Amino acid sequence: MSKKKFKITKDEGIRFSKISGDYNKIHIEEIFGYNSIFGSIICHGALVILKFLKKINLKKKKLLNINVKFYKPLFYNSYIFFVLNLKNKNETKYVLKQDNEIKADISLRFKIGNYGNYTVHRDLFKILSSLSKYVGMTYPGKNSLINSIDINYISKKNFGKKIKIKSQLTDKRFFLIKNKLVFKNYNVFFESMKRPFVIDKKIKLKKSFEKKIKVIKDNVLILGASQGIGKDVFNIMKKNKKIIKIITYYKNVIKSFAGRNTIVKKIDIRKDFSKIKRIIDKYSPLRLYYFPTTKISFRHRVNKKIVKEYKNFYINYPLRILKENKSKKISFFYPSTKNIDYDKGSIYSKIKQKAEIKINTFCLKNKIPIYIHRYPAINSRQSLTLLNQNLPNLLEYLEKNKKAVNKIFPNPQKNY
Repeated sequence: MSKKKFKITKDEGIRFSKISGDYNKIHIEEIFGYNSIFGSIICHGALVILKFLKKINLKKKKLLNINVKFYKPLFYNSYIFFVLNLKNKNETKYVLKQDNEIKADISLRFKIGNYGNYTVHRDLFKILSSLSKYVGMTYPGKNSLINSIDINYISKKNFGKKIKIKSQLTDKRFFLIKNKLVFKNYNVFFESMKRPFVIDKKIKLKKSFEKKIKVIKDNVLILGASQGIGKDVFNIMKKNKKIIKIITYYKNVIKSFAGRNTIVKKIDIRKDFSKIKRIIDKYSPLRLYYFPTTKISFRHRVNKKIVKEYKNFYINYPLRILKENKSKKISFFYPSTKNIDYDKGSIYSKIKQKAEIKINTFCLKNKIPIYIHRYPAINSRQSLTLLNQNLPNLLEYLEKNKKAVNKIFPNPQKNY
C-alpha cells in the first residue's frame, strides 16, 4: 500500500474560481465559510480531483472512467493524503484522507498503451470546471454540494464541442439532484444537493414569558451573541428595555439587530479577558451568558489539537473568567449538551461533562449562582446536518420545555 500527499492553498482556490467561473462564497469568503455547517471555507471538489490527477502516475495510460465519491469537505492548507488500496491491470482505487478522516474515494479505469507522458487532459479540465461552475453558481447555486462525479470516455461517441447539462430533482427532502453532462467523447453523471443552512426565525414571545423577561433587573453580558443560541438569548432579552445588554461577537459583526440599551463589543475569547473584566467591573450586577464555541465534531477520536481547543473553549476560558471575577456580583449561565446523555463516547461529550463538574464546583465554592442546561440540537450551524435540517430555535424549544426556562431565564437573584 502506497501513500502520497498534496495541499491546496486558498490562493489556488481563488485562481480556480477565476478560471472556472465558480465564485461560490463557500470557497473564497472566510465569513461565509465560518457561518456554514463546515465552519470554514472549503476546496472546490473539482480542484481536488484535478490536483490529484496531476500527482499520480498516468504515463502510458488513457483514462476511460473517473469515479469520485465525496463524503466530507476538504479544507485548504492541510495535507490531503491519497492511499492506493486497489490496483490491477486496468483499474486503481484510492482513498483521500485529511486530518485522519476519509474524505473521498476515487477509482480510475484506463487503457494501457503508448500514450506518452499523460497529465491532465484539457478536456477533463473543461468538464470539471464547467461542472463546478454549474453546481456552485447555477443549480443549486449558493448553498450547494457535489456528492459524486462519474466521468466516462466513449471513443465511438461524439456529443459535440459544446458543454450540455441536464438536471433532475430526485429527492425534495434533501434537495438531491441527478445531473448529466455531455461533451465530445465524454458522458458525465454527477450528483449534487443543497446543503443545510441556518434560517433566521422570528421570535415572538408569549405575554407570560415577556413579563418574566421584563422583571429581570440585572444587566446582561452575552459572550458569543452573533449567532445560534447566543443570538436567540439576546433577541429574547431585548424585550427588557430597562437593563443594559452587552453583546459580543468575534467574526460576525453585529449591527442590524442590536437595539436600545445595547452595547456591542468585539471579543476574542482566547485573549480578551481584561476587556471582559472591565465590562463586568462597570456593569455588574449582571447575568453572564457564555456561548463562545469552536467547530464541533461528535467523533469518538479526534486529534490532540482539537482536544486542546475543546478544553480551552469549554473549560479553561470560562473558568478563567469566573476566577478573575469571583468577587463581583455575577451569575453564570453555561450551555452544555444533550449529546452527553446518548453519546458518552464522543470527545465533545466527555469534555462538556467534565466542564459541567468543574464549573459547577467552582461556582458553588465561591457562591456564584450557576445555571447549567443541556441543550438539544438547536437551529445553529453547529447542529445542522443533512439528516437533521428542520431544527427549532431557542424559543420554540422553550415553549415545549417549560423547566428549561428557569434554567436560562431564572427569576431575579440576590444571593451573590
